[in-house]
Amino acid sequence: MIMFLKKYLLWVVYIGTLIGLNETLIGSFHLPYRSVILSSITLTLLSLGRIKIPKAGTSLFIILIAVLFKINNIGYHSCTSNVFLCGPAALLLLGLSYEIFATILSSKTQVRYYQIIQICILTSIFAFSLFGLMNTIILKSWNSTMLLNYIFFRATLTAIASSCISILGFYLIRTFKIENLIKYNPYVVYGILGCLTIGLWLFGSLEKL
Repeated sequence: MIMFLKKYLLWVVYIGTLIGLNETLIGSFHLPYRSVILSSITLTLLSLGRIKIPKAGTSLFIILIAVLFKINNIGYHSCTSNVFLCGPAALLLLGLSYEIFATILSSKTQVRYYQIIQICILTSIFAFSLFGLMNTIILKSWNSTMLLNYIFFRATLTAIASSCISILGFYLIRTFKIENLIKYNPYVVYGILGCLTIGLWLFGSLEKL
């Protein structure tokens, strides 16, 4: 575990920060099918993270960083129970679901195309179902029609979109051998990642003020 954190910590923090930024920035826009857009981007980033680090626990670490970023941008003064459940909790459900299915379906050394598709589809259905039930049963803010629409329509759209975008990203990484470019000069890459990560966290901290 220590070697894992030493080798991949910066990547985990960076990808988690991007997911948190997606949730905070795009999540603030009033877009049609916003939940589909947000979740598709999040699942794509989780997939790319799993491709980069095909190890159990990766997705969970990444999503915890994203949740911290999200809470940092909410601000504790406005983090009511409903806001927390409808923001960070949704991220947690996606991340936990992805971690479960990625650990079960993918190998410990690499992730294949068909596995990415399976993971995205199962994660979308499972996480959307849990989130919909939470809003319907626990928060009592949804009715049965909204629940069914969320599970059968939005979850399906998310499964399709996230699978397609993830496979495209997977293909581009393999085709242009981005991994080799990263290995060629890791110190430059890590320096850039570190600066970007710090900048995004500072932006998030200042933005909420």
